[in-house]
Amino acid sequence: AGCGLEILLVLCGLKFSWSCPRHCICYTAPSTVSCQAHNFLTVPEGIPPDSERIFLQNNKIHRLLRGHFSANTVTLWIYSNNITYIEPSTFHGFALLEELDLGDNRHLRTLAEDTFHGLNRLNALHLYRCGLSSLPNNIFQGLRNLQQSCDCVLSASPQDNHLKFLQDDTFMDLHNLSHLFLHGNRLWSLNQNTFRGLRALDRLLLHQNQIEWVDRLAFHDLKRLTTLYLFNNTLIQLSGQCLDTLPALEYLRLNDNPWSCDCKALSLWEWLKRFRGSTSSVSCQAPADMVGKDLKELRKEDFPNCSPTVPNSESRAQTNNLSGTVNPSLNRGVVALEGRPT
Repeated sequence: AGCGLEILLVLCGLKFSWSCPRHCICYTAPSTVSCQAHNFLTVPEGIPPDSERIFLQNNKIHRLLRGHFSANTVTLWIYSNNITYIEPSTFHGFALLEELDLGDNRHLRTLAEDTFHGLNRLNALHLYRCGLSSLPNNIFQGLRNLQQSCDCVLSASPQDNHLKFLQDDTFMDLHNLSHLFLHGNRLWSLNQNTFRGLRALDRLLLHQNQIEWVDRLAFHDLKRLTTLYLFNNTLIQLSGQCLDTLPALEYLRLNDNPWSCDCKALSLWEWLKRFRGSTSSVSCQAPADMVGKDLKELRKEDFPNCSPTVPNSESRAQTNNLSGTVNPSLNRGVVALEGRPT
């Protein structure tokens, strides 16, 4: 009987020493606070300071301020709220944070340059559908563990934001990033150093932008890239030399662009003839006698009076034994600085 009473006292002690915010559900091992879908306008008070996982998605929270969360947080989901402002120091000192989902906050227009500084363990950052029109130059500085971002999943996921321009070296420190999803923005050009530093990148989604110009060295650091989506942009031409810098490429989608299949398309045509991976159609929209034809199916004779292209010294034919259709698993909606995966 004495032993039973002792156990009861211990349990009661635990119950009264551990708090949980009203309308939330809390768990232990790991310490978790689940407050999703309760129409909270602010971060609820009383979140235990030892909480490791905090789920606040699908509320109406407007602001994130320093002191709302503790440095013990490992996982923080606060997607699908009404966040308009994040105090720059909100996450300062969060050395244990590994996953941060801020996606689907459509009124979040700007982020301070140091918002994510010091998050050395962060491996997943989601910023999809946030209405961001730009990213500060050093926004990802020091995030060397990031594998999924700009959802910048790692996936940097800035998709379905309003990004029009990316500063050179924005992703310079993201050496471990494997997925970068930038589709559904308003990007119009890709410069030589836009993707510098992304040496581990495997998948780059750039479809549904307004891209009309790609520097021939835009992808020069992406030696491990296997998947590149450029469909549904405004590309008229693309240099074959630009794609020569992608030795691991397996899946390429270029459809739904207004391709001009004149002499300027010769280097791309030659590259496509060498490529052994999977590509979409490349439908010609000009000149008039080429409209509706697939650039891949044209013959050398279709480029009369065109000067031969100068081969790139690093050019090499792709030898991957792949089927001629785009990998079906990649046709599903994947999201990053765009929309949360389902």
